[in-house]
Amino acid sequence: MTRLAWCTDIHLNFAQADTLAGFLQRLRATDPDIVLVGGDIAEATDVVHFLQLLDDFLQRPIYFVLGNHDFYFGSIAGVRHDVRTLCDLHPHLHYLTDEGVVRLTDRHALVGHDGWADARIGNYERSMIMMNDYKLIEELAGVTKQERWPLLQALGDEAAQAVRRVLPAALEQFEEVYLLTHVPPLREACWHNGRISDDEWAPHFTCLAVGQAVLEIMADYPHRELTVLCGHTHGSGEAHPLPNVWIYTGAAVYGFPTVNRVLVLE
Repeated sequence: MTRLAWCTDIHLNFAQADTLAGFLQRLRATDPDIVLVGGDIAEATDVVHFLQLLDDFLQRPIYFVLGNHDFYFGSIAGVRHDVRTLCDLHPHLHYLTDEGVVRLTDRHALVGHDGWADARIGNYERSMIMMNDYKLIEELAGVTKQERWPLLQALGDEAAQAVRRVLPAALEQFEEVYLLTHVPPLREACWHNGRISDDEWAPHFTCLAVGQAVLEIMADYPHRELTVLCGHTHGSGEAHPLPNVWIYTGAAVYGFPTVNRVLVLE
């Protein structure tokens, strides 16, 4: 039996010291064999610090992806470089975007990628939403809305290419696969306040490129099962787009990190 503790959008930089300590205690009390962290751990200036804190406290394998907030006040390339350097020094820390297929049990495997909201679902051109991503992340700041559109699509395509590479490899070997990512891959997984996001918000909170990759790949493996764990919207919900695909979107509240789910693999 293998126990996975999944948390997402924990934003540890917003948590007061006593709240942070309580979260760490609760996370450890779930007695996980492996911890999954679905991004938005902190910000560019302190994400390395908080990853190291998690490692020091938990002392067990931690597989994580990064979310948009993790790049605030920095760059995507710079933060990825910093966390890769950290992982080289801390054997328990695994940046899943760089990993291939991770064996969990004889029947289960784990794959993952950061993902990115790629502005392909909803109406990006008419949306009036101005995400902090577009002001606080180096690669996305200082350009017009139209200039930013292909940049978002390229980030989504990067994630989809990774999924198309690792997911079939996992499905060839394992009956059930878990995909950890930050951004919901389909509109029906884009939950907020109990509702699916509309055309105004969906461009900034879904990754269609990854969603299409998942649906196409899983249609070719009808006798395998995929569970997608995502976050980003801070809303809880479930989607079941194919008979063999389940998508769970994790809820979150700034300043109050929580364990979203404990998964027990037999």
